[in-house]
Amino acid sequence: MRFRRTVSRLACNLLPAVAAGCLFAGCSSVVNSHSQKEEMMADYLKGDNESALDEIEYKLREPAWYNTSVVGTGDELMWRLEAGSMNFHVGNFEESIDELKIAEELIEQYDERAEVSARDIGAEAGAALTNLNALPYRGYCRDRIALAVYKALAYLGTGNEEAFHAQIRRLRNEQKKVQDDYSKFFEQEKDRLDAEKAKNPDAAKKMAAVGSIAKISGNPNNTEFKNCVARVKKVANKGYGNFLNPAAIFLSGLGSVRDENYDNARIDFQHLSEAMPNNPLFRQYYVTALQKSGREIPENFADVQPFDFPLDRDCVFVVFANGRSAALQEISISFPVMTAWPMCEFYDAPFLNLKAEAGGRKYTSMILADMDGILAQEFDERMPGMVARIVLNTLIKEAAYYTGLAVVAAQDDMDPAVQAAALASIAIGGAVYRAAMNTADTRSWEILPKEFQLTQFPMPEDKQVKLDLNLTNGGMTVSKTLRLPDDCKSAIIFVDAPSVQNVAFHVLPIKSK
Repeated sequence: MRFRRTVSRLACNLLPAVAAGCLFAGCSSVVNSHSQKEEMMADYLKGDNESALDEIEYKLREPAWYNTSVVGTGDELMWRLEAGSMNFHVGNFEESIDELKIAEELIEQYDERAEVSARDIGAEAGAALTNLNALPYRGYCRDRIALAVYKALAYLGTGNEEAFHAQIRRLRNEQKKVQDDYSKFFEQEKDRLDAEKAKNPDAAKKMAAVGSIAKISGNPNNTEFKNCVARVKKVANKGYGNFLNPAAIFLSGLGSVRDENYDNARIDFQHLSEAMPNNPLFRQYYVTALQKSGREIPENFADVQPFDFPLDRDCVFVVFANGRSAALQEISISFPVMTAWPMCEFYDAPFLNLKAEAGGRKYTSMILADMDGILAQEFDERMPGMVARIVLNTLIKEAAYYTGLAVVAAQDDMDPAVQAAALASIAIGGAVYRAAMNTADTRSWEILPKEFQLTQFPMPEDKQVKLDLNLTNGGMTVSKTLRLPDDCKSAIIFVDAPSVQNVAFHVLPIKSK
């Protein structure tokens, strides 16, 4: 494994010299992001958190001309996000906040560029001549909302309850901002594609003939692509529409409950019950908020009982981050040129649910947010544009290669030996270049859970909470008994379990009420 990491780093050091178009790109232009993270994720899943964090910090070290630091490249945002969640996992909450703040600043920089800058022009040109990794990673919708969620919880982890409340009060607006921003982002992607088509009409014409999901899936050589598309669409059905992240909406509602603003809480919990109408937990939250705000209970909620304990005080909320996030893997497709392609890869959840025992009663967690569904839904929406862009860029590179060969071959006055050498040089150089640049854009935030689950119960008098994580396969459980601080009146317990070998328990105390 260490050998693979060394090879990856060496490749990142040497191969960018092949292409000046990688000026603003990160190492992922030549070694796809998912492959770069393979050893880091293996360390993370087996519980070697120190090595995983070391790899992230290595990527984010001070940049120099001779190293592969991603700072200042289009890959920096992705690695800042990984640093934020990894530091949270190990309990470095201050460091987590620092990394997530830098990530926020990078997102702001990308979004607020009113005019196309020299950097953008270089990135666009690099994307046409290399691959989509030349464009800066701007984060998926899932990333931007998860950033806000982790930042809020990290504030609570530092004991800054005021900052925690301020952050969760903003979550509803953050959700709306992401939705609005991404409408603009999709428009920008379409405009960039149209501009490239206008500059390369021949390639655009060929793209129209071969560059659709249906046509590529219909090629018998692309069975893997076809199966992957079907799997993405199936998981995308678990999403919630319009990039909604129920974990963020829940925290927003919780903030309103603790502020005793039950009308705002009612709105948030109504959104949750509409997003997951069959989820009994959200129906219960909604009915509780309706009752507290003095609103009439709708007939279809008449059989739902509100919570029999207060949620605004003396309460424990257990947030269970189960499994590892979906990622983007690299596959190959033919149209008919063999091309590297990004596609969602999903991983099984290690645990079925979490059971808590406190105050002589038992509680079972229920689904709060399917993070795979959120990512798959966005990937599915972006896929047609992504397909068109990759096909167009591939055809542009192919056209440049064959044009170079044709120009040299047409030189009648050239010495035959020199001409043969020139053709051989173009053929070899072109093959090397195209192989190096045939890299899928698999950049994504991987140190995230597959799903969030939730349960809640009154603060036990003895401050003791026993937690059991039940394995999906029905085998032995992972158990932990926690003693909550004497001075905490409420608490969020965050259980982060990417694998059976790596389970972290964080008590985030709330001392106000």
